[in-house]
Amino acid sequence: MAVGAAAGATAVADPAPSFRLMTYNLEYDNAAPAASLDAIAAADADVVVLQEVDEGWQDRLAKRFPAKAGAPYPHQQYQLHARRAGGLAILSKLPIKSRETFASPNTGWFPADRLVVAAPFGDVQILNVHLRPAIEGGSWLRGYVSTPPLRLAEIQAYWKHVDAALPTIVAGDFNEAPTGTSVAFLEARGLARVATSGPPTWHLEKTIEGKRTDLLTFDLDHVMLRGLVGREGRVLDAGTSDHRPVVVTVSPNP
Repeated sequence: MAVGAAAGATAVADPAPSFRLMTYNLEYDNAAPAASLDAIAAADADVVVLQEVDEGWQDRLAKRFPAKAGAPYPHQQYQLHARRAGGLAILSKLPIKSRETFASPNTGWFPADRLVVAAPFGDVQILNVHLRPAIEGGSWLRGYVSTPPLRLAEIQAYWKHVDAALPTIVAGDFNEAPTGTSVAFLEARGLARVATSGPPTWHLEKTIEGKRTDLLTFDLDHVMLRGLVGREGRVLDAGTSDHRPVVVTVSPNP
């Protein structure tokens, strides 16, 4: 019996090491950004990967969450893009050990970031993605049919840079449902999508009789894992982006 333990006491195992990950498409032209900053602060995730980060968002994030010792997110990286919707960022309580950015094989579309963070249980690589939107020539209907092969080409290109030896997270705005081609590609390589509770991750709103109402919804934002366990996946009904934040607790495989 351990010194100081009461007779008959039951030993309680230490909880498994873990960290909380958020992915959030901020919407580059978000008209009310303060509420989305509040959503990030309230969730208090250990690692936050962001999409649609333009220069204005970088300034707001850096002001709200200064990158300095003792602040909530001392480790930060930003990658802006010629298209304002193509910028990426990470805010992290965990040290960022490396970062690489890969251009989309679809000329002019959005890049991806591969990051390695020092998790409580060892290094983890995170692929932060914003895949090709389902729009073609201004038409969502035409884009729904024509763009799945383009997203598949993107995830295939990015996957070539993933280190097979490291536990892996692919997170971000996939711009497709859980049944999409890019999700299927990752599933075939051993990744599993973390199930979530809460509302859909994307919603098209309109004000009807003074009340904000969802006209159209999809689950477009995903967290997929290999060599890791995801639990407590939640979509937060928070912020003012057309996307909602997704938060997942990540642990090592037992």
